[in-house]
Amino acid sequence: MRSHLIVTITCPDRPGIVERITEALVGHSANWEESRFARLGGDFAGIVRLSVPSENAAALTATLTAMADSEMAVLVKQSQPPAANDWQQHRLCELRLSGADHEGIVHKVAAYLASRSINVDTMETEVVCAPITATPLFQMVARIQVPPGLPIAGLTADLLQIGEELGVDIELSPDATSAL
Repeated sequence: MRSHLIVTITCPDRPGIVERITEALVGHSANWEESRFARLGGDFAGIVRLSVPSENAAALTATLTAMADSEMAVLVKQSQPPAANDWQQHRLCELRLSGADHEGIVHKVAAYLASRSINVDTMETEVVCAPITATPLFQMVARIQVPPGLPIAGLTADLLQIGEELGVDIELSPDATSAL
């Protein structure tokens, strides 16, 4: 039997962070299953989903949490194995947003998605400088899970309206890995 863990790591960015984590996993016969890492400003932030023999879970948790210090935060959480058909009936779409950066963009879009029971599967955001003017531009790419029965045309129209209110461009398209 295997236990499933979610491990979150944040610390100042430097070489060797992933190696340090993987060394602990290998030492406890854990399997690295899924992860996301990013350099945000000068910090490293990562999240890993892993499985480990149940008899090794407590020792691995102790090893990982012992890595925490004044610069590195490590959080280990018990998780459930992924269910095969949790979101199988949902349609996957890609949402792209870009426009002048200002407060409240993510909140407004996230509030709308939540009100329609749309799950955000992945999301990446960044602020970049516009060519020529160097005006800060906010960009977002999200993969969303649209519930069955929610018309894509209506969703698209609503998101275009929200884009107008926020002064940003929003595009919605079928995710390349799914069929709408």
